[in-house]
Formats: sequence, structure tokens, C-alpha cells
Amino acid sequence: MPQTISIENALKLPNTIFIDTRTPKEFQEDHIPNAINLAILSNDERAIVGTIYKQVSQQDAIQKGVEFFSQRLPDFLKEVTKHKDKTIIINCWRGGMRSHTVVSLLESLKFNVLQLEGGYKSYRTYIKNNLYNYQIKPKVFVLWGVTCTGKTSLLTKLHNTIDLEGLAQHRGSMYGAVGLTPSSQKSFETQLYQRLEQLNNKSYIIIEGESHRIGDVMIPDFLWKAMNNATHILITRSIHLRAQAAIDEYFKTIPHLDEIKSITLNLPHNLLSNKRKQEIVHLLDQNNLLAAAKILLTEYYDPLYQNTLNKHTYSFEINSDDEEKAVEEIIKLTSSLRSQTHSLSQKTATTNASHL
Repeated sequence: MPQTISIENALKLPNTIFIDTRTPKEFQEDHIPNAINLAILSNDERAIVGTIYKQVSQQDAIQKGVEFFSQRLPDFLKEVTKHKDKTIIINCWRGGMRSHTVVSLLESLKFNVLQLEGGYKSYRTYIKNNLYNYQIKPKVFVLWGVTCTGKTSLLTKLHNTIDLEGLAQHRGSMYGAVGLTPSSQKSFETQLYQRLEQLNNKSYIIIEGESHRIGDVMIPDFLWKAMNNATHILITRSIHLRAQAAIDEYFKTIPHLDEIKSITLNLPHNLLSNKRKQEIVHLLDQNNLLAAAKILLTEYYDPLYQNTLNKHTYSFEINSDDEEKAVEEIIKLTSSLRSQTHSLSQKTATTNASHL
């Protein structure tokens, strides 16, 4: 009988490697961080096995699955052997036949191997239980601003940051997925929890301001509330530099331009008139990218995001035309406010002690 381990204990165990035996499609949707995917069935093979299970019998489905797996077994073992110096933890979706079969095989070959109890599903439960009730300890700063003011670029130059758009692989607008492969909600939450755990003992966190929804993923309520109660910093930038940033970000290749045109033509009429949409497409066809970008920014993006920006009171406003200077200003601000908070905490503690 294969030895098993809980997800809580597995994550604490040193010198381990998680091997996920699910299909590439399942693995891509979400997986345990740093796991490697050695699928025993391809996406198509799993569909075939599932059909046999439903239409013929469980035994025939198992036999077909074994037949498929046996074809890739030499390569599978070759990859597993690369990690023979570690404790190998095998998971499938819910700790069923796929991982059980692999663990039994590897045990017979004298590998140090364990089966993850409950499979990936137990890890997903672990993430939900820990993330949805998360308590953020650091002070939170949020960078707000209209599109292409350089907020994401600033995050890359600062410490203790959470790039929500990077985790979501979406820029949070109708054009937000251009050139990207958006994350699933599960993957977004896995990455978010991992990043929060890395930062929760720091004195501060810097996040880019977002809507509650980024593409198809939702920011968990606890983080959304923390962002709204944070210290807000407004980032501004000249329209010319914003337009150039839009070109660099969105208009990189011909396929991207074609996608931009298609999205533009399908924008709601209340956001941009048909005439204006045709003008933008014409400018793109003429390779007048700067003019097209300026129209999209000032007539589509800015009005769309102004309501969100108006909901907050900003403690500071920083222009990012000179990014290095903007980074220095943000560092000074966060340092100053953290010092004030620390001093206030010390005074409160002293006052409380004097009343004892």
C-alpha cells in the first residue's frame, strides 16, 4: 500500500519534488508551486479513457489508460530518475488511481516516494482556507493612475511589490489580454498566496490599483478591502509618453495589431462612436500608431477609469515622466510614512504602559 502524506506536511518537508501526473491541460489551469508535470495521459488520451469509462466499463477504461501510459513509461522513468536524491511526492487530481499507480510502481523500483492525500484538490482546499481569511500585516500602499502611466514598470523597480496584473496575466481592460495567456482564478490565487506569504513579515507592500475584477479573475475580498483602506498614491504621465508606452505594450506585432483592430471595432457604442472607431483602425492601417494610441487613451481609457480614480483620496501625486526620479520619490514616501507609523505605535505602547 503506497505511503501517503497530507498537503500541510508535504509543504513543510525539506528536499522534495512534487510530480503532477495530471494532463497538461489540468496542470496549466493550476498546480502546486514548483511542481513538474509528468502526465500519464495526454489531454486527448484522458478524453478517450473518460468516454470508455462512461460508455463501456471502468475495467476497459483502466486497461486503455494502462496501455497509453505504458507507451511513455521509459521517458517517464527517465525524468523521475533525475530527482532520485529527493523525496518524490506524486499527485493527481484527488489522490486517486493515477497517483496510486505511479507511487506503487516507483516504490517497487526503490524510489523514496509518497502519494499526496487528496491530490491537487487538497492543495486547492489548502489555498482557499488560508487565502480567503488572510490577515495582511504590512502597511499597504496603492499606486493609482490612468492607463500607461508606468505603474507596472514602477513596480518592477521597487521592493515588496505585488503585481496583480502579472499574476492575472491580464492588464484589466478590453485590450488587457492582447499578447498574453490569462491565468485561471485558481492559478491567480495560488500565485497571490505565495507572494503574500513572502511579504507578510515586511513593513510595507506596494500594489497597483485595480478594479475588483482583472479580466476573468477576481481579487479576493480581503485584499480588495485592504487596497481601498490603503495609502493611495496617484501616478501621472504626459500623454505623449503614455501613447509611446501603449505602442510598446500593445502594438508589438502584426497579430497584436489585428487583435487591437478587432477589439476596437467591437467596443460598445456608448464608449466610442462607430466613426471614431473607424478612424482609429484607419490610423493603425496607416501605421500612425502614436495618433491611434492617443485617441484610445484620451477618449476610451481615461473616461472609463476616471470614476474609479475619483473614488479615492490621494495622499500624494507623483509624475512618472522620469521613472527613476518617480521611484526615488515613492521610496522616500513609503519610508517616511512607515517611520511615522512606527513612532505612533511606540507612543501608543508607552501611553498604554503608563496606565498599567
